[in-house]
Formats: sequence, C-alpha cells, structure tokens
Amino acid sequence: MSTRQRAAATKAKTTRAKTDVTVEWRGETFALPTAEDFPLDALEAEEAGKHLTALRMILGEQQYKAWRALARTAKDAEEFSAVVMGELGAGNR
Repeated sequence: MSTRQRAAATKAKTTRAKTDVTVEWRGETFALPTAEDFPLDALEAEEAGKHLTALRMILGEQQYKAWRALARTAKDAEEFSAVVMGELGAGNR
C-alpha cells in the first residue's frame, strides 16, 4: 500500500514531517537543521566573518568536536562547506 493509499484509507494528512538535513563527510554523518532553522546567532556570526563559530552553533558541540577531529585545515573546512551547501541546495555543486 502506498503512502497516499494509506493516508486515504486512514484519512490521515500526507504532510511531510520536517527533518534535519544529513551530510555524509569522510565516513561520518552530520545532522544539520534546515537553512531556515539556523540559529540567528549563527547567521550573525557568519555575517561577522566568524565562519567556524557559525558552524559550531549549527552543528552543536558534540558534532562540531567530531567534525574537528576530521577537519585539520582550511581546505577541509571549505570541502565540508561545499558538501553542506550542496545538500542544502545553495552554492555551487
């Protein structure tokens, strides 16, 4: 039975649940909020040129520590950013 058929049979709404964006990078999975749910503090940090501070706010401390264990250089940060932006549907792919 398809989702649509199941919804019709149970008269349930077929609204899609809001989910985080997951990003696979160097064998790890990172969960990020959708862009519209980024904390305003993170957006302000990004505007102020504090890119890693913004990333820490978006990922949260635990995921940021996991990311930092994998990312050692500015090139690593750029690569991760490109993957994230590709998943969010922004930037160059």
